[in-house]
Amino acid sequence: MEAIQDIFNNLRPILTLLGLLIGAYVVLLWAASVLWAYRDIRSRSDDVSVQVLAVGLVLAMPFIGIPLHMLLRPRQTLAERYERTLEEEYLRRDIEEKNTCPACHRPIEADFLLCPYCHTALRRNCASCQRVVDLTWSVCPYCGYDGNTIILHSMPGYAPEPVRRTRPPETQQMIDPRR
Repeated sequence: MEAIQDIFNNLRPILTLLGLLIGAYVVLLWAASVLWAYRDIRSRSDDVSVQVLAVGLVLAMPFIGIPLHMLLRPRQTLAERYERTLEEEYLRRDIEEKNTCPACHRPIEADFLLCPYCHTALRRNCASCQRVVDLTWSVCPYCGYDGNTIILHSMPGYAPEPVRRTRPPETQQMIDPRR
């Protein structure tokens, strides 16, 4: 019996130290859970009262507070919510505003030749019929002019309208009428 008491007397400091270490570990785990809850709720809400409530819940109920916090917290972080709103706005703009400048992405009218904001060329006038033509088109859809010839003349059944081309005023003055 005395041998058993000696063993317990020798184990008592070891068990006390082990109990203190386990207790310290549990306290550190509790403090870490409070810190985690604080960081998590700050990334999910700007409302100070919600932040205080979430941290207070985890602080007051050491190991029951974390599952409760995870059930009650907002689903998305503020960054995820911001990205979602940006994506929604981009999709909305893509659907609603078809006429935007390719350079600055500001809204423009369908018949603008230049962007009024960044001065990017959007369209040009056809050299033959003077109608507005998109820069990406290689042929004028109104008169068939491709930069060199009017393509519609070669199509069967096409009766061309006479294209009247005038010289610019400065070249008309330079021509001597006596020749």
